[in-house]
Amino acid sequence: MKNFLWICSFVLLGYGVSAQTLSDFKTKVDYLGVKPKKKASKDVYIANFNVLVEVYREDIDYKAKREFRGKGRAEATSQAALGLKGVNADLLQQKVDQLYADMVSDLQAKGFNIIGVDKAAATDFYKKAVPLKGPVLRESVNPGMLEIIPTQFSGLASEKVAEKGDSKKQGMFPGLKSLGKLASGGNNALSKDLDDAIILDINLVMSWSETGGSWLSGLAGANAVIKTNLSLGNKAISAPSSGGFGSRGKEDYYMLETDFNVAQGSGLKKVLWKGYLAKSIYIGGVIEDTKVESFNRGAAATNYENAIYKVTTWTSTISENAKMVEVDGQKFADALYLSGSKFIDDQMNHLVYQYQD
Repeated sequence: MKNFLWICSFVLLGYGVSAQTLSDFKTKVDYLGVKPKKKASKDVYIANFNVLVEVYREDIDYKAKREFRGKGRAEATSQAALGLKGVNADLLQQKVDQLYADMVSDLQAKGFNIIGVDKAAATDFYKKAVPLKGPVLRESVNPGMLEIIPTQFSGLASEKVAEKGDSKKQGMFPGLKSLGKLASGGNNALSKDLDDAIILDINLVMSWSETGGSWLSGLAGANAVIKTNLSLGNKAISAPSSGGFGSRGKEDYYMLETDFNVAQGSGLKKVLWKGYLAKSIYIGGVIEDTKVESFNRGAAATNYENAIYKVTTWTSTISENAKMVEVDGQKFADALYLSGSKFIDDQMNHLVYQYQD
């Protein structure tokens, strides 16, 4: 991870792959409130527009010591790493800016009015918030990802999120965070403070890694595998635990979601829905099919006699395998724009349909 930003600084020219292709995709909408009334306000506040792009991935598999009557194998750890070389961060920022500008223009063309951040800053909802302004392009607190916020975006967030970003790390009770938001009113509370304006919260995640070895190989030892499959959609990732007592072999888990969240009003009249990709948008012609794998059976125990008693020694082993995949920076950025546009356009059509007169 130390070379994360260095990896992203490369611009590779002339690397030839076929044109991007997008797969069929399927969206779903979960309604948690009522549908908008015909005379509902068409004022819109964009509370969040956040894009995560994967550029690096590690997979780790750990097998504890196996022992029976002094025989067996020591603990084994297998690690694999795969990164992209040729990612152009500036082009990614430009494409995120374009996605945001297209959406704002579309909202205005369809009769919606965009509320500025100054009005939102005066609400009780944001009384402890600090400014969060684009452009933002930084290493995400979610491992292996770049976080990008549009240049035109001007919003508000907690001091922690503004400084470091929003971690999607799953705790022991991941549902408590969602329950806490519901209890506090979430974006519906903000809507109430803004005279029942529509609140939009949008997240895009473009990723390319698939991790995990086969269960059969895992029975014999530690097996770490990463392969490429570029897509826009939800992404569950794991990463070696950052430390702490008993952390060896443990991993932290993160759930990154591509979604389009809409909230308006409060109480029994609250409008609240979440649009998301039930089937990811897969993107071909950008990243070569690549697989990196590492397997470690673990060292066998060694027995020897020492006077009165027998000694068994256990030697832990670690196996590592890393690789870089070259991509065309322009095509990689185009893939983000093309897939992101598909999803946002789909969700905008649904929004307009719900608020049509």
